[in-house]
Amino acid sequence: MLERIGGFVETLVLAPGLCGFEMPVCEIMKREFAACGLKPEVDTLGNCMAKIEGTDPGAPVIMVFAHMDSLGFFVKYVDPDGFIKLERAGGIPEKVLPMTEVCIGTCSGRYLDGVIAFKSHHQTPPEEKYKVDRYQQLYVDIGASSREEVFSLGIDVGSPVIYKPRHTRLAGNRVLATFLDDRGGCAALLELAHTLTAEPRPATVWLVASVLEEYNLRGAMLAARKIKPDMSIDIDGGAPYDTPDLAGEGHLRLGGGPYMDIYNFHGRGTLNGTIAHPAMVRLAEAAGEKTGIRIQRQAYVGGLTDSSYVQFENGGIMCLDMGFCIRYCHGPCEVCDLGDIERLTEVIRAMTNLVDRSFDRSR
Repeated sequence: MLERIGGFVETLVLAPGLCGFEMPVCEIMKREFAACGLKPEVDTLGNCMAKIEGTDPGAPVIMVFAHMDSLGFFVKYVDPDGFIKLERAGGIPEKVLPMTEVCIGTCSGRYLDGVIAFKSHHQTPPEEKYKVDRYQQLYVDIGASSREEVFSLGIDVGSPVIYKPRHTRLAGNRVLATFLDDRGGCAALLELAHTLTAEPRPATVWLVASVLEEYNLRGAMLAARKIKPDMSIDIDGGAPYDTPDLAGEGHLRLGGGPYMDIYNFHGRGTLNGTIAHPAMVRLAEAAGEKTGIRIQRQAYVGGLTDSSYVQFENGGIMCLDMGFCIRYCHGPCEVCDLGDIERLTEVIRAMTNLVDRSFDRSR
């Protein structure tokens, strides 16, 4: 199982998929769902959905979802000398951007390499050496000498720009890669497709690879509107507190297994979040006991997931955010432990097996 998950992660993180341009990732999800005997559907927005029919039509319907898209940029302006200005898409950490390698999508579907430039060290005055430049002040160098050359390569205003995809195995089961948020969640969906199709259960389960999460949480809401689930489990990555700069601020640990959010709230911009439905928390705890897997718990302000809007569909959906730890979230190099994803899929598999028509949905 761990080897298969690792293969899924590698394939997924190397595929470009800026929000609104998730098609390469969607094709991978479709192919792998079909390889499990499922019949994937892709809706107008681009959500990729696969249904695993339960044995009891009266049992609750469960939607398990993870987002395919990544944050990144769009081309905003090309100056006369061929340098490219950017507009951000999603929560970009500006202090890591200078000298970050990027790829820019062209009208033909190819991606061209470039780098977010910075003022050479020897030419930077002392007062600028410790200042973080806003993304509006930065530019991408693709080696072009003119605006016309940039346009002739198929790059135009609105072209997608992503961190240059990478994947590196670290010590043990740990991986350094781009877009682990949330291609690791998509890998969990593919692993669930393999395990859930191998055994019957009363509840019908929909696996959904959603779009536009980094663009104000749009895609999964529309999937829920179509599926009309009774309960949902969102799989996403979350920041642990096991590095020197975050020690003592929370309990999540990389390699400590899956986690669930009891409470999250964005706190700025999108004033939304999710308080876990108590019945879903009980279900996760029962699955943890059944599998012998400890589930980490989190309550925090500063982030949110697609559940924030999914919970309001279909007259109200019971929601739980679950996930695996990712160090350095939203940066060009994130780190996860494949073992956390493996144990997460085992817990979610057990959760779906525990749901039947007698499942207690009370608060």
